[in-house]
Amino acid sequence: MKMDCYKVSPDWLIEIRSPDQSTLDIQHKILHCLSKGTELARIIDNQQKQIWVWKNQELLFVYADNDRIPTLDNISELTVATVMAMTQQR
Repeated sequence: MKMDCYKVSPDWLIEIRSPDQSTLDIQHKILHCLSKGTELARIIDNQQKQIWVWKNQELLFVYADNDRIPTLDNISELTVATVMAMTQQR
């Protein structure tokens, strides 16, 4: 899929990485969206139990365990452990 097709970038982008998915491809998509105005982007990696976070044009931060991850506006605080538990629920 060409990145040119995105006319509007979301305020918040969350990608849950599947085992067969290239992290580089996801990062490419995220960096494109950040350059177009996305404020917060995350990759949730269930295998590594990590969340990669980009906020605005800041450098990448990697969070794990009980680290609190950044959110937008009035969204309650979340930890990596909480997010991992939510992604495991069915």
